[in-house]
Parts: sequence; C-alpha cells; structure tokens
Amino acid sequence: MFIRKVLLILFISLIHLTGKAQTQELRTLFLQQISLNHDWTTIFDGGYYQGLGDAEYHRWGLRNSTRYRLNGTFVVDAGFMYNRVNRPEVGIENEFRPHQSLRIAYPRYPHMTINHRFRLEERFITHSYNDKTNITSRFRYQVGTRRAFDPDKNIEPNTMYWKASGEITFNVLGNIIDDYTFFQRGRYGLGLGYQLNTKLSIEGTLYYQRSYNNTNFDDFSDTTIFNFYIRNKIFWNKEKN
Repeated sequence: MFIRKVLLILFISLIHLTGKAQTQELRTLFLQQISLNHDWTTIFDGGYYQGLGDAEYHRWGLRNSTRYRLNGTFVVDAGFMYNRVNRPEVGIENEFRPHQSLRIAYPRYPHMTINHRFRLEERFITHSYNDKTNITSRFRYQVGTRRAFDPDKNIEPNTMYWKASGEITFNVLGNIIDDYTFFQRGRYGLGLGYQLNTKLSIEGTLYYQRSYNNTNFDDFSDTTIFNFYIRNKIFWNKEKN
C-alpha cells in the first residue's frame, strides 16, 4: 500500500511537470534480446522518434550492444548506435554513437532489484548543411527498478508491473553548442508493463526531461517523452528455454 501511494504521488508530480514542457516526443521502439549462453547476451533495438508540438523533427535509430555477465551483480557491455535526424527547417543530421557501460544490480530484494547503469558515450555528428563533424563525449548515470503490482509475486507471464527510473547526463568532452555545459540534462520516468509470456513483454513509459544549454542553468528546455516498447527474448542455448 505504501509503494502504491508513493507511485501515485510521483505520477501526479510527473504529470504536473510534463504539463509545463514546451515540446513532446513520441517513441515507438522494438527490442530483441538474444541470450547466447549464461554469461553472454546481444541486444538489437531501434525504432521511430517523432517530435510533437514545438519539436518539428523526426528520426529513427538502430543500436546493438553485447553484454557480459561478470557475476550476479556486475555486467559490462559495449555497443554502437546510429541515429538519423530530419529537421525540416535545418537538414539531416547523422549521429554515430559507440558506448561502453557498467551495470550494477544492487541491492536485491525478494521481488525487486535496484539497477544502476554507468555509461560513457562517444558521439560523431555530421550535418547535411555543412562539412563540419561534431565530436563529443558524455557520461550517463541511470538508476531504475521494476516490480509486479502484487508485492508478493515476481514478474512472470500474465503479470502487470510498474517501472521507475531517473537519469542524469554530463558532457565530458566538447559539446554540440558553443557554450560548454557540464551538466546536460535530467530525465525521470514512470511506466507500466505487461509480461505476456516468458519471451514477450510490452511497456509504456512517460518521461519528463530537462536539458540545460549553459553553465548558469538559466537557459533550459523541458520535453515530455511518450515511450512505447515491445521487448522480445530468444534463448540461443535451448537448455535455458
């Protein structure tokens, strides 16, 4: 009961914040996870991102990452993402984004785990309207969890669950804009999911994001993100199925 009250308060607060956002974005994504064995997993995900309201753009992106399980607590991964952004009034942007991550699952509770992700990204962005290539790096820390609405159950087939996350992003090297900004943005989300079977689940998440454009924090923009995900798993090792 306590957790439900907290979720309700957080959801109302999130709705209040998103109501102030100048722009919105709709994301429809698909994620395919392939477990090669007990320790190795490769993941493909991608989809379409549509700017709404004052955000007049659309983009699509594709990403692959491979994870290695060190033990029950630590996982490392590396991957690459490609984004193509079409801004009608500006032109086409192509982004090439390799990354490296450390994931920590701690603490663990009987039916819930707190997950931490530390990620370093390198970004190479080209533009159709000039010959410049922006090269930047940024660091992202994300904390999140998910849990079945029945506090005594794990997330299993035919189970509805909630999820919550928060992420902060820092520029490490360079920036796309002229005024260097160390703290780039904060993104906070609440969502619902439904586990259809052992392999397939669907999720919908509402995010509030605030991005800063200078070091004084007086120039910022707020964005509401509507994120819809379809997740599917394949177990390459038949013994795990």
